[in-house]
Order: sequence, then structure tokens, then C-alpha cells
Amino acid sequence: MFFFKKWSIAKENAAKAAAISKSQAVIELGLDGTVITANEKFLSILGYTLAEVRGKHHGMFVEADERSGAAYRDFWARLNKGETQSAEYKRVDNHGEEVWVQASYIPVLDVRGNPAKVIALVSDITAKRIKNLENAGQVSAIERAQGVVEFKLDGTIITANRNFLNAMGFALGEVQGKHDGMFVELSERSGAAYREFWAKLNRGETQSAECRRFGKGGKEVWLRVTYNPIVDENGKPFKVVAFTTDVTSQKLKAVELEGQVAAIGKSQAVAEFGMDGKILTANDNFLKAFGYSLLNEIQGKHHNMFVEAGERSSAAYRDFWARLNRGESQSAEYQRIGKDGKTVWLQASYNPVLDSRGKPAKVIEFAIDITARKLEALENADQLAAIERAQAVAAFKPDGTIIAANDKFLKAMGYTLGEVRGKHDGIFVDATERAGSAYREFWAKLNRGEAQSAEYKRIGKDGKDVSIRASYIPVLDAKGKVLKVVQYATVIEPNAAASEEMSVSILEAPVSTADQAEEQSLSMKRLENRRKSANAGPSPLSQFLTNLREGFSSAVASSTRAVANFL
Repeated sequence: MFFFKKWSIAKENAAKAAAISKSQAVIELGLDGTVITANEKFLSILGYTLAEVRGKHHGMFVEADERSGAAYRDFWARLNKGETQSAEYKRVDNHGEEVWVQASYIPVLDVRGNPAKVIALVSDITAKRIKNLENAGQVSAIERAQGVVEFKLDGTIITANRNFLNAMGFALGEVQGKHDGMFVELSERSGAAYREFWAKLNRGETQSAECRRFGKGGKEVWLRVTYNPIVDENGKPFKVVAFTTDVTSQKLKAVELEGQVAAIGKSQAVAEFGMDGKILTANDNFLKAFGYSLLNEIQGKHHNMFVEAGERSSAAYRDFWARLNRGESQSAEYQRIGKDGKTVWLQASYNPVLDSRGKPAKVIEFAIDITARKLEALENADQLAAIERAQAVAAFKPDGTIIAANDKFLKAMGYTLGEVRGKHDGIFVDATERAGSAYREFWAKLNRGEAQSAEYKRIGKDGKDVSIRASYIPVLDAKGKVLKVVQYATVIEPNAAASEEMSVSILEAPVSTADQAEEQSLSMKRLENRRKSANAGPSPLSQFLTNLREGFSSAVASSTRAVANFL
């Protein structure tokens, strides 16, 4: 009976050994490390045949440095004392390549309880080991580039790396064991959203956000963070690892830019367009400039709704959008069409906004409504053109050098433009007068910005006498400095009949002449009021027209007094 029982146990053990050999790589070794046998799985892992390994030492599978080391000698000494050895081991295959195995070296005891041989059960974990090393390398790289902080599931800080600590301004000892809430504003920390944030992490849900946090001394820190729950083999979270990037400088820059855009939006008309020209959005200033009250009146429509039909179909307008699509900004004064066909003038810049690849994604227009100023300028230009057609006009530098003169002036004086340009006004003045103090004071007053109006005796080409009734008007820049002097003159005919006729006409209609001056004065005052209503400062042209109005009125009054005195 005893023999039968022993035979049954041996049979059962043999069956177990056979089952193990089928499922695992197995090698049998003598206590001196010599290979007794190995199954196909083991031989396949290391790339040998049984004949190539039988009778050789186990050290053939170990790197030379390890083979000669104290640790390897101790490994065999322990096995010889009957101690099982289990770990992950690096081995070398038949081609000298690294092979990683998970192995248990088990001493087999004889009937007296002494080790007789060693059986090693081996699993190839090379792929897993390489993956783990790769993951470890990636984690190491992340740690070098980003802030990393580990938390318990209740939010308590386990550890944090140097990048995180430097960003927040703390040492590890100052944060370890404390709650993540130490970095969070009190109102947020006590809110339901923050509690739910940690509840989601405890459910294994990753959380990513751009967060405002507070470092040591209350300094504001902006972090781009991913909170990653780490799960065990059962899929249950047991801690949280957060990877952070300090984006404080970028965030503050973005906030500054947002503030600048908001400030621009308060003072300027702003609209956004797709690259196809369709309106995405527009602010109230833009809508008001064009006479619209609601965004949906224009949203989704093409920019060409603001452009005259003739321009809309032109090559220039197509090129305008082609340039924007190439990323080229466009800036100019533009005439546009508002609601009900009203004319709108804008000083505008169209600015392509580029995406991360540098490709235009949309266009932002920043504009100032200059309609009132433009209409004033056009009306002023019309008036100046009318004056130039009716009067002799010349322009001088503040020192009296002639810049330009129109045909009426040149004809009256008998010169061509080339003969007078660059010369001094003094060429038209008698030598005695030119050398006198009165003439010097005349130009001194003009340089002080004081208009001069009177009848003047001038000398034309070849010494001919020319009498003119003229106004010399200083043109000022925005700071009140004289840029140039413009002379508007009417030639007084030399024959007595013409003089008598002119005198009679003045006598017969003094009120009419005064009315004309008053009408011109009122016209210019209307321009001035329009300018003021547009909240613009006095332009040099407006100042010039004011001076012209005052000079004209003074000249008419002077002429009227002269005729009355003569009579």
C-alpha cells in the first residue's frame, strides 16, 4: 500500500512538471551551474539548441561583468543553501542581444533534504521591460520639462518635483502633506465646483484645464494642468499625478492683449470677417457707423454690402481680398455705403489673423468713422478750388520764398512759374519798400500767424506796376506753427474808367458786398460747427479757412472804408 501511494504521488508530480514544461520555459541546472536540460520554450527565448547548452555553465547566459561579480557568486551560493531566488534578470541570447526574464530558481531537495539540483521557471518579459523602460524614460523627460506633483485621492500632496516647486515658490517640505487647496483661492476652494473636481478624479476621470493658482506670498501663477488618476490592477484609483506647465507670462500677455483689444473696441469700429469676406461679428461702434442697430442685420453677409456696385465688381476689390488671403494687411481711407445708402468714410486697417500654421484664418477690421471730417475736407477743397479759379494765388515759405503760384497770379505779374519759384516775394516790391522796416514787420507778423490784408503796390516783370487787393494768410500746423503763407489777390485795373466803375459798384452795393462777406463767414462757421460736433481738433485746413474768412472780411471792410473816405 505504501509503495502504491508513493508511486501515485510521483506520478502526480511528473504530470505537474509536464504541465509546467508545456506552459513555461524551464531549465534544469546542477548545483555547480551546469546545464542538465532545458525545454523548447527556454531554448527558443535564448536562441539555442539543447546540444549547444547542455553541459555548459549557466554563466553563458550572463554578461561577462555580471558573471565575474560578487552578486552572481552569491546568487549560486544561496541556491546551494536551498534558498529560492526570484527576480527580473537580464540575460544574453545566442546573438549577444539582451533578453529580460522573470525567473524563479528553485533548489530541488533530495530525500535527506539537501539541494540536489536547481529548476528555473522562466518567462520572457523583454517586450514588457522595454515598454516599462520607455515609459520610465518618457516620465523622466516629462519631469525634466514639466512640473509634476503627486496627490493622495483626498488631495493631500505626496511629493512634487523641482519645476513645480520653483513655479509656486515653495520648498518640498512646505507643501508635502498639505492639501492642493493651499494653491487655490478661498472662494473657489469652498465651492461646489472644486469638490466635484476631486470627486471626478476619485472616479478615475482625468481633468485638464488652465488654472489660476497662488504660490508663496500670494503670487498669481497660471498653470496648464492635466490631473491623471493612477489605477491599480483592478482599475481602482489609488493616487493622482498632475503634470503642469507654467503659462503665467503667456496668460498675462494674453490678458494684456485682451485689454488692448477691449480698449480699441470702445473707441473704434471693429468687425471680423471670414477669409471668404463674410461678416462674423461687429461691435456697436461699427454698427452705429453704418446705421445698423442689430448684429443680425449684417452677420453672415459679405463685406461687399458696404461697397458701391461699381467697386464691388472691380479688379481692385478682388485684389483687396486676394491680398488679405495672402496675409497682407490693408490700410487706407475707404468710402463705404451704410444703411439706406448713406455715405460712410472710414480710416480703416484690415488685419489678417494667422492660425498656428501661419495661415490666415480671419480678418479683423479696425476703423474710425471720419465721415464728418471727410465731408468737411471735400467741401473745403471745393471752396479752395473756387477761390483759386477766381483769384490770383501764390504760396510762400515763412521766410517769403515763393513755393507756387497759379496762372492768374503769374499772368498779372508777367512771369512764368520757373522764373519766380525759389525767389523771394521781395522781387515784386519796390527796392525802397523792400529795404524798409514796414516790409520786415509785414513778414514778421505773418510769421507770428497774423493775417495781413490791404491794397498793395507790386512790381511785375519789366518793372510794370501792378496794384492788388490781397490777403496774406498764414497756414498753421496742429501746434500753431506757421507752415507757409498763402496769398489771395485781386488785381486792381490801372485805368481810371475801371477804377471809377469799381468804386461806383462798391458805393451802389456796400451792403451787398458786406452780405457776401457775411455769407462766406457764415459758411465757414458752419464748417467749424460741423467739425466741433464731430469732436475733432482744429485741423490746419480749418484754421487756414478761418484765417481766410477773417482776412476776406477785413479786406472788404478796408475797401469799403477806403471808398467812403475817398468820397
